[in-house]
Amino acid sequence: MLDAARIAPAVRRFREALSLLAGLPPRKKALLAGAGGLALLTAVLLARSASVSDPVGEVRVLRGPLRITVAVSGLLAPARAESYGPEIAGVEMKVAELAPEGTWVVPGALLVRFDDAPFQRELEVARSRLVQTSGEAEQARQALRALLASQRSERLEAEGAFTRAEIDLKTFVNGLAPLQVQQSAAAVERARRESEEARQKLEGLAPFAEKGYVSRDELRAAERRATEAEADLVLAGQQHRTLTQFTHPQLLAQKTQEMESRRSALKVVSEKTSAQAAQAKAAADLAAARATEASRTVADVERRIALCTVTARSRGLVVHREIFEKGGEKRRVRVGDAVFAGQPVLDLPDLSEMLVETRVKEGEIHRVEPGQKAEVRLEAFPDEKFDATVLRLGALTGGDEGGARTFPLVLALAKADPRLRPGMTAQALVLAGEVKDALQVPVDAVRYEGDQAVCTVRTVTGTETRKLTTGRSNAFFVEVREGLSEGDVVLISR
Repeated sequence: MLDAARIAPAVRRFREALSLLAGLPPRKKALLAGAGGLALLTAVLLARSASVSDPVGEVRVLRGPLRITVAVSGLLAPARAESYGPEIAGVEMKVAELAPEGTWVVPGALLVRFDDAPFQRELEVARSRLVQTSGEAEQARQALRALLASQRSERLEAEGAFTRAEIDLKTFVNGLAPLQVQQSAAAVERARRESEEARQKLEGLAPFAEKGYVSRDELRAAERRATEAEADLVLAGQQHRTLTQFTHPQLLAQKTQEMESRRSALKVVSEKTSAQAAQAKAAADLAAARATEASRTVADVERRIALCTVTARSRGLVVHREIFEKGGEKRRVRVGDAVFAGQPVLDLPDLSEMLVETRVKEGEIHRVEPGQKAEVRLEAFPDEKFDATVLRLGALTGGDEGGARTFPLVLALAKADPRLRPGMTAQALVLAGEVKDALQVPVDAVRYEGDQAVCTVRTVTGTETRKLTTGRSNAFFVEVREGLSEGDVVLISR
């Protein structure tokens, strides 16, 4: 009698035999049936896998732990990977040096070096232009400084002339002119008094002269003094009128005109020097801008030269990318190839954390959730098992070629292994739960009549069909809650 632990491989072989028979032509099916070929084929397959002597197609109902698993398949991928390629837009870059594929590198290690000869020539031109524009900018700055110094002297001279004219006018109006008027008025008053005194003295001497008390000479001297005093009075009056009516107004107009002339000259100098300074500053700014632009050009070319050397930003394994040749065939990138910005040359996956990227069917998504344990087997290492954990379950669904809807599922391997490589084929069983004490039979022993699960049980008198109440299941076994007992023998059906 077959037990549950040994029947699973036999079940798979039995199903393979039936599938093989179904694919044969009718004539061959008849020949196999007539010669007992089906029984022989089935027996050979079961015996080879299970190595038992019990009747084929029977299994005893057992009780024990039932692991609930979800089987998936996918590919290994690194949890983190960086792509490296040219970063200079619009320029075809030629690969001059390339880190060997499969090499482990650390941060700072050389990955790719692109040919920088075109940029070196461009750098020579840019540096020559920088020297020229820097010299022109310095000359323009020196010319501006010299002009500003000359303009300061010219402006100070004009300001001084205006200030002197203004002071001269103020001195004349507020000091000299009033003083001269006062002095002239005093001179007129003094001449008037002297003329009055000379006239009174002459009038006083006339009676005495008639009586002979005063000589003729004295009288003539008095008359002469009176005449002279009158003439002095007339002259002083004329001088006063000339000063107040002609001399002072003319001097005032002259000094006012001089001040306004100096004011206008200062304005002209200011406007002229401002325009000259603005023009010189604009020339200096333009020269400085050209020098700055030349400096930026040099810096940009130096940056592009630096970008021709690509180093690793993290540790990882060098994996060369594939490119298309002119004939449309794909091959690995190599030294001498020309690539453009945005076209990766190599990848640097970090193999310290590896993932299994797969998809789970819609009907089994309710069994899977992050944090569940999983067992992974790789086609490259079929005899080894790798522990993993469900990392995340995608929310977006998709359809495969058969139309079944699936969801992305990512498993994280528990530990790193230097033998693992991205792209390896992986088969995984997600441990979705466990029934610790389950009465269980192979899934091929259960069939459905409508919605009712049934199975065929061997009895002492033959066989009978029993209705079952089933529970949880995995890819090979199903839990039976009602309808069977431990030790019952059931038949495996297709």
